[in-house]
Amino acid sequence: MKLLTAIQKVFPEHPNKCDNSHLKLLYSDNAYPETKEEVVYRKNGKSVDKIIEIDIKTGSRVKTTHYDYFNDKKIRSIDEYDRKTGKKLRTINYVLYKSVDEYDPQTGKKLRTINFNVKDETKISSIQEYDLATGKIITISIYKRDGKTVSIIKKIDPVTEKVTSWVNNKNYEYKPVSAPSKVMTRSYDNIKVIEPKEKENIAQLIDKLYSNQLKFENI
Repeated sequence: MKLLTAIQKVFPEHPNKCDNSHLKLLYSDNAYPETKEEVVYRKNGKSVDKIIEIDIKTGSRVKTTHYDYFNDKKIRSIDEYDRKTGKKLRTINYVLYKSVDEYDPQTGKKLRTINFNVKDETKISSIQEYDLATGKIITISIYKRDGKTVSIIKKIDPVTEKVTSWVNNKNYEYKPVSAPSKVMTRSYDNIKVIEPKEKENIAQLIDKLYSNQLKFENI
């Protein structure tokens, strides 16, 4: 009887009095699940395209897991969202190699991309930082084989997309030297302008020549 009494306390006879007591045993501090899942299938109705995780209280999207087109057991990428605003915070990609895109929670624009080593996804290979105004890359940090030490940091102009400087791990800064522009000289740039007084003297000289007042041999 003691055993039966214990069972009845956990599972009451009347379902309307149950109050989902057995669910409370599955979670710590008697807490219910905070999210629910929505499964989206592909057109064939069999393979899973993505699973959307939604916050039960707010109804906003928390996480979306995308699966590989040819193998729905393999994760392609995961999008994570802010619970309050619903804006994307980051995307974890698993195609070819692991990378993480981080986004600005206010504008939704990409802040940076962390690329991991192809052979060891725990080691960082490079980090790309983006300009919020243009969306272009402005900084590239290249890491050494240990995945922790920065080897080179490149600064890029977001407008011209050219490298403006780079710093190695010894804090030596280098700046590209631009080639001097080719100076084009026009033929008429070297012509000397004749002063008005000199023009007047030449005019008088020509008049005297034509009036036979001056001989060429006396010039």
